[in-house]
Amino acid sequence: MKLQCACGAKYAFEATPEMLQNPVKFVCPTCGLDSSEFINELIRKEFGAPEPAYTPPTSTPPPAAPAPAPRLRISHTEPQSAPPTAAESTPITKHCQRHRGELAQEKCVVCQTPICPKCMESFGYFCSPLCRNKADLQGIEAPVYAGQKFQMERAFWKKTGLYAGLAALGVLGLLGVWFWYAWIGSVPHNYFAQRFGDDERAYAGKSVTVGKDQLIYLHGGTLGRIDLKKKATVWQVELIPKAMVAKALKAEQDGIAKAAAEGEHFHHQSDTDLEREIKISLQHNLQLRVAGQNIWVGHGDKLTQYDWATGQAGKDITLPNDGGELVEANGELQMIGPDFVTHLSLTSGESHTDQFKDPQALALVSKTGTAPAPAGGLFSADGKPLDPNKVANQAQNLKLPGRIALPALIGNTQHESQLEKALADDPNEPNKRKGVNLVGRQFFDLVAGETGFVQFSRTLLEERIIQRDAMKAAPKKSALDGDVNMAHTADIVNEQLNEMQRNNGGGTVEENQSRYQVTVHLPDSANTPDWTAEVVGPPALYVLKTVNVVAAGKTVIVLDKSNKQLWQASLTYPMEEINGLERLFQRNSGEGPCVEHGDTLYVYDQAILSAFNLASGDARWRVPSVGVSGLFFDDQGNVFVNTTSRSLDDIKYARQIDIGKQTDDVLMKLEPKTGKTLWTVKPGGVISYLHGKFIYTIQSFDPNPTDEEENDMTSGLSKPAYLRIARIDPKSGRLLWEHYQDRCPVDVNFTDNSIQLIFKREVQVLRYLTF
Repeated sequence: MKLQCACGAKYAFEATPEMLQNPVKFVCPTCGLDSSEFINELIRKEFGAPEPAYTPPTSTPPPAAPAPAPRLRISHTEPQSAPPTAAESTPITKHCQRHRGELAQEKCVVCQTPICPKCMESFGYFCSPLCRNKADLQGIEAPVYAGQKFQMERAFWKKTGLYAGLAALGVLGLLGVWFWYAWIGSVPHNYFAQRFGDDERAYAGKSVTVGKDQLIYLHGGTLGRIDLKKKATVWQVELIPKAMVAKALKAEQDGIAKAAAEGEHFHHQSDTDLEREIKISLQHNLQLRVAGQNIWVGHGDKLTQYDWATGQAGKDITLPNDGGELVEANGELQMIGPDFVTHLSLTSGESHTDQFKDPQALALVSKTGTAPAPAGGLFSADGKPLDPNKVANQAQNLKLPGRIALPALIGNTQHESQLEKALADDPNEPNKRKGVNLVGRQFFDLVAGETGFVQFSRTLLEERIIQRDAMKAAPKKSALDGDVNMAHTADIVNEQLNEMQRNNGGGTVEENQSRYQVTVHLPDSANTPDWTAEVVGPPALYVLKTVNVVAAGKTVIVLDKSNKQLWQASLTYPMEEINGLERLFQRNSGEGPCVEHGDTLYVYDQAILSAFNLASGDARWRVPSVGVSGLFFDDQGNVFVNTTSRSLDDIKYARQIDIGKQTDDVLMKLEPKTGKTLWTVKPGGVISYLHGKFIYTIQSFDPNPTDEEENDMTSGLSKPAYLRIARIDPKSGRLLWEHYQDRCPVDVNFTDNSIQLIFKREVQVLRYLTF
């Protein structure tokens, strides 16, 4: 047997049956505790002896010789701890029967057997499973022991199950949130819409967001303000009332009648068509400009301010009659005329004009105050050579019957145009534009930039126009000679259209290789000498942030702001000729063709995008790409390029028509230092907005933008109208979402995660969530 004293000393001894007759006596040598009674009890239990009967005390018998006590073979282990205190040296009276040496702390609720903590870990307040079963059968209730292994495991698994359930609920919640965000929250939805009647049809429009929740819109001839937070229209003002349209219609009818009485010939138009053209012209003349809570609308030679709170008309400013487009720059509106610039403050309404006089120069400034009305009908061919790219693009939006009828449609339109031209021509009055000699005459423009205005003059020294073939040779065997079936439809239509192109003189293109003398004059720096040089090709000036760039043909010349030439570079192909108005409207598709960004000058010609060191002119890299139309930049300087899938053959055979050719819009992201292509995608549209993490491309089609009645030949041949907006991930080029509508807007405006659309009969705002 083994024994551990209360002091911590451990003992072992061998029990024999003789010890039942002669009880042993044991005193702990370490602490002096007498444990004889406890040991004798253990011996009785070991050999199954009954408890000794109680004997009442009697008179003291005469002493007898004592029997020798049995010898114990004891092995002793010294305690490792300090000697017990007085409280700890209490004699051990109850020990557990199962775990020798363990003091009993409780009793079994059934048999009252002393039990120690180890027993309670296994069975709780029972000494064995037998007693636990008896308690269940007899309905004896026992308290729950928290330290029991079963209870501890039960609590552990209960807690584990709770945590697992919470984790599962969390995962399901996250999946639900992700699903909702991916399929609902992160895609555009209709946030606000305002409908207009049929008589309030919009042919033009514009919207401007102020802050996050205010929208100023121009829907055709209606100006309004919307509180997007309250989703309510604050006010509306009619800028083109019916009386104005009726007055303009009466004046136009009187003019036509007077001209007809004098023998002039006009194409007959119904009053409905004429009224529509007047509305289109009046709506396109309106220009909306907003700065904070200052709302201005330009109309012809007048600029009117409208009250933010009520929409009532206030201050009027008269604009020069010979001015151009109102351009917002440097916190003000600027109208550039032939020899002046009018500055208009959008906040105070004050204006002043800077004059630039040069009596020896002949001004050439495009009049852009009146935008042309959109062409009606399916095509607007007028007997001139056809634009192959436009024909191919229009053919993609035609149904198969429309593609088959395409040559007949264009031919009929050209024939009508030729008849009208023959009726209108006066044989006694030659064409005034023919025979005009421009050699030696000087022209100048005022070119606006971030740092001011630059006067750019050019004189034609020698006119040299080179013609080259721009079509493939006609096929030796006609597509009509073989089997005429659906498989050869495209070949037959292409052959007819290309023959029509050659007959109209469209088989060649002209390249302007004339010599010009150009002069750059800085009107704000009287002491700076002019820069003058001779160039080949039509010249243009680009006023950038720190340099001015003269481009002509295949040559780029870079000047600093003091008219000192820094460097000159040659291009592989000529740059596209873009006038001031085209450059203004091109901003929707990006900057270019000359862009200064950081320490780099980016230049794209017809087929190559080049990056030059701005200071030295060294070419850092060149990326071939035909059809680049604009550049965008992010905060890290990465270059996003709007371009196409066209090839060099499209330049060589620029007049060749192929209705089966699919020209895709291409978006590239380039690393600015090396020109490495980070990714290339075909998003189905060009970038119209890039800001931070937001990139939007847009693609739309309207077969009948003016809603005019279709004739029997064109009815049902075209595909329906549509709008497609896509959001692109700037990091990977991945398509995040697409938004479709079966109608075409007249204006689209983006403001981060908000999209404002002006439709013919509705103003709509789309929004979505983003993180």
